[in-house]
Formats: sequence, C-alpha cells, structure tokens
Amino acid sequence: MNKKDMYIWRDNLLWEGMRMMLPEHKEKLIQQEKDDWKVELHGELDDDQWHEIGLVVIDALKHTLLVKVTYWDDGFYIDRDCYIYKVDHENKRVRIEYGPEIDSIREWIDMRVIYDVQRI
Repeated sequence: MNKKDMYIWRDNLLWEGMRMMLPEHKEKLIQQEKDDWKVELHGELDDDQWHEIGLVVIDALKHTLLVKVTYWDDGFYIDRDCYIYKVDHENKRVRIEYGPEIDSIREWIDMRVIYDVQRI
C-alpha cells in the first residue's frame, strides 16, 4: 500500500485523538458511578426499634460491651464495630469509640441516622 492509499484508507485514524480522556472527565465519571450506588436515608424508626436500640446502647455503655452500629453516612450504610462512649440526650447523638483505650478514636453519630445497634 502506498502513501496515498494509506491516507485515504486510514480506517478510523482521523478520530483516534478523540479517545483521549481528560482527568476531569475521568473524575466526573467515577463520581457519577459512585452516586449511582447511593441510597436515601431510611424513614423514621418505630418505637419498638428505638426501644431495642436504647436497651443495647445503655447496656453497652454500662458494661463496656462491643457493639455493631449500622448508620447512614452520605448515601451509604456503614457498619462499625465499636464501643459506646457517651450518649448526649440534649443533642440526640451518640459518641462511639473504636477501642477501650484512653487514646482511641472517637466520633459523634446523630441518632436520626442510626439504623441498627447489635451486640457482638
């Protein structure tokens, strides 16, 4: 094949440069795929569920028991194995810690996003 035939034939070479993907496009596609997996916050739990969660939380707080807390965070449900460190009734939130040590990591979780608390 001579040079002139190659120029005319060129298969799809004219648009080969368009296959390039900018980093911004890649980030947007990854973010869009991640957003597709997100779920909405569950509805209000009924009184029986809150009563059961309350029993487990108070028991874990008094006896330093390991529990599994399932809560909603930014579109995803997260399961954490942790200890209950403190319950704030005024602001309706629970402070959990990831170990019984004094310098362990602690974080606050709002009660409205808690879905389930189970003993381990």
